[in-house]
Amino acid sequence: MVEEPINKQDYYFIPEIGWLPRVTNILNIISKGRAFDNWLMNKGKEATTIVSDAGDIGSSIHNRLEEIGKGIPFNIEALKERERAWVEEFLSWGKDNIGRFLETEKTIYHAKEGYGGTLDALIETKDKRIALLDYKTSKYCYDTYDLQCSAYIRAYEDMLKTKIDTAFILRFEKGDKKPLLEVKEVKDIQEQYEIFLCALKLWKWKYDKYQESKNV
Repeated sequence: MVEEPINKQDYYFIPEIGWLPRVTNILNIISKGRAFDNWLMNKGKEATTIVSDAGDIGSSIHNRLEEIGKGIPFNIEALKERERAWVEEFLSWGKDNIGRFLETEKTIYHAKEGYGGTLDALIETKDKRIALLDYKTSKYCYDTYDLQCSAYIRAYEDMLKTKIDTAFILRFEKGDKKPLLEVKEVKDIQEQYEIFLCALKLWKWKYDKYQESKNV
């Protein structure tokens, strides 16, 4: 638990616990790599606009997939060309892999470890496994995506006492490369979770140092 933050978008408020950092906030402690850092440096102020626009695109496709998960109808023909192509790719993959949706856009948290997040979807697969789905719009499938999925799985299991068998990262290609949808199954979930806990420990250490500096 942390003090009431100024940047509330990076935290969740759980009434019975208090403020908890988001998983995505925690994982910002891990660099996306030198290439990404160099890109940020070269783009300068322009990077903020690019990242913001990318967030808008990501929110839009998330909304459409949430509607699909909840069975809410929408006009696919009214979508922009790229978004329509993404939805069609998802529906094609879902036809072969999704038995039914169990959860969509669910807020979760781990009371003991002290973090929160929102899982995109939980499904029962055609072969009767319980699987977490995490939607991404990016040019790469970053290593931290696996850590994020593992954190969501353990939080959901801790809250609902329900075992999750696996997780799939569905990355929607923003650029010109093909395919437009890359699906990656997360392996070694417990190992990924242990690495996430290391990142969480580092995040808490940095947070505590920041709080100490404020009180000096």
